[in-house]
Amino acid sequence: MSEDTGTEALLIDWAGTITVPMGEMMTLAAGRLGLSEGDVATAFGGLAEYMAGEDSIFHRAERGEVDDEELRAFVEEKAPGAGGLFDPSGPSFFDAPDRPEMVALLERMRDADVMVVLATNNFASAQELLARRYLDTGLVSAIANSALMGARKPEPAFYQRCLEAAAVEPGRALFVDDMAYNTAGAEAVGIPSLLVGSDGEAAVTAIAAVFDL
Repeated sequence: MSEDTGTEALLIDWAGTITVPMGEMMTLAAGRLGLSEGDVATAFGGLAEYMAGEDSIFHRAERGEVDDEELRAFVEEKAPGAGGLFDPSGPSFFDAPDRPEMVALLERMRDADVMVVLATNNFASAQELLARRYLDTGLVSAIANSALMGARKPEPAFYQRCLEAAAVEPGRALFVDDMAYNTAGAEAVGIPSLLVGSDGEAAVTAIAAVFDL
């Protein structure tokens, strides 16, 4: 815990924050699945109308309201070949490499006994993979997976459940994400936040300063 700020817990996003940026994630995933970048662009262009809005099938899957297999079948029907992108058991964006600087930071936080909650909008079927990569290795203390909590960022209930997992008050946590609307959601419930861009080193420096690491 930082004596200067009183910050006790880090609530940190996964895709595009701990991992390499989202665009790079999708490019790597496409290559693993034998898809070109054009194929992915076409697929997501065709899926765009189904991804928008709080009641989209993607957002419902992220709240655990739609079975992951149903989501993958839907994607495959609308964009043949793209269903594999959402299968954590295969070569997909779930295999995205972590930013080395973020992993090093998480290791420092682990050694300093800082509470770290992986705060992710994700699918229920990804939980085992995330646990294997981060929880079992001690890089995070808990995983707040939207699909298992019934709420997704930027819904207030998501942040509240993250705070409960960390057992801290809003003002004693730092929320880190690569999406501005998610950091805005955290700020709206009183959690100080940090927006991560393509410069992971800058984000690491800022986070480390908050925790006096």
